[in-house]
Amino acid sequence: MRRTTICRSSRTVLLVLAVVPLTWSVLPAQDTTQAAPAAMGQVPASHTVSRGETLWSISQMYFADPLLWPEIYRLNTNVVEDPHWIYPGEILVLGPVVGGIAQGDTVVAVPQDTSAAAADTVRAQPGDTIAAVVPVDTMPADTTLVFVEAPPPEPVGESGETMFDRRRTPQQRVQDVLRSYTHQPYRPLRSGEFYAAGFLTENERLPWGTVIGVTSPPAIYRLSDRSTALPYDEISIKPPSRASYHVGDSLLIARIDRALEFGDWGEVVVPLGIARVTSVEEEQVLARVVTQFGSIRNGRLALPLEPFKSPGEVRPTPVEQGLAGHLLASRDGRPIAGPQQFFFIDKGRSEGVVPGDVFEVYKPAAGELGSASEEVRAVLMIVHTREHSATGLILQIMHPGLDPRLPVRLIKKMPS
Repeated sequence: MRRTTICRSSRTVLLVLAVVPLTWSVLPAQDTTQAAPAAMGQVPASHTVSRGETLWSISQMYFADPLLWPEIYRLNTNVVEDPHWIYPGEILVLGPVVGGIAQGDTVVAVPQDTSAAAADTVRAQPGDTIAAVVPVDTMPADTTLVFVEAPPPEPVGESGETMFDRRRTPQQRVQDVLRSYTHQPYRPLRSGEFYAAGFLTENERLPWGTVIGVTSPPAIYRLSDRSTALPYDEISIKPPSRASYHVGDSLLIARIDRALEFGDWGEVVVPLGIARVTSVEEEQVLARVVTQFGSIRNGRLALPLEPFKSPGEVRPTPVEQGLAGHLLASRDGRPIAGPQQFFFIDKGRSEGVVPGDVFEVYKPAAGELGSASEEVRAVLMIVHTREHSATGLILQIMHPGLDPRLPVRLIKKMPS
């Protein structure tokens, strides 16, 4: 191979001018109409964040590549705590981020030292060969020097927080949660407990209607003609004679469980759900089930719904030597298994009992030498009242032996 010598004559300029057109013919065409500021040497030293901007968009604006946002974050870790959140007014240092700018499928190198243009060139001698100019887009990518990080997610929604707002510390957030638990409003009785409690008929003739069945045909074939209604199903009800139902009226769907074996307390009514009248026909009314406590089948009974009066947020007041009565029976007629079961007592509205009153069931002392003293077995809260009876919800149970005719006494009274 022939030796090459360094020459500073005008022949060098001619050689460079001959090679440049060949390079242009090989490189793919580039869009120079939208050159990035970094390619033109116009990247400012810093940038003030505006509303709606992210590190992703700032990197796209100045360097034409949004994937370079981690470099901006690296230069501004003293300002940006979380790269996913930057705030208007923050000043970000841009600095030297990259040494090359990506445009399309090619890479345009940004010269770092312009004095290289005056460097020595190589004089070509006869017989020497010139290496072919390889297009940049055919070169294998250098993956050892470039680390591409996933872009930050877009903010879910704009918040009213500004750069002057102080973020609440984790301790303050925990205190807010605890404060919400300690200051919860007291509600002695809710409408669901009132309507699901059930009651005794006290031998009163009630205007019962009859559930005919569900109006919509079943999606699955059934062997029996009896249907079961679910919430939001429409049912057909045959009203009693001389009854007047209107659209929007609410009806209590219930069943008669049994009659008490002693006294004139009548039958036990067990609620199954609440339906609202949607249409009044000539011989029937249509109603939609809005609340369900049990299975609503054909032949169940319907009764106009009793209005519920909320007692508010008042608390019952302890009393001494309160009203005394007796336990009648459990609503469901089975052995008690725990709290949240309903029991009937023989005191009602005529004796001043109101929803929210609290009674305790106890076994009195026998009064004999060596016998046990008085034993409190359960505490119940009144959730529904009739004229001479009331329904109580068991709040606390100390002994499962809640036998009929056990004495009860009022220990907390709702303000009148």
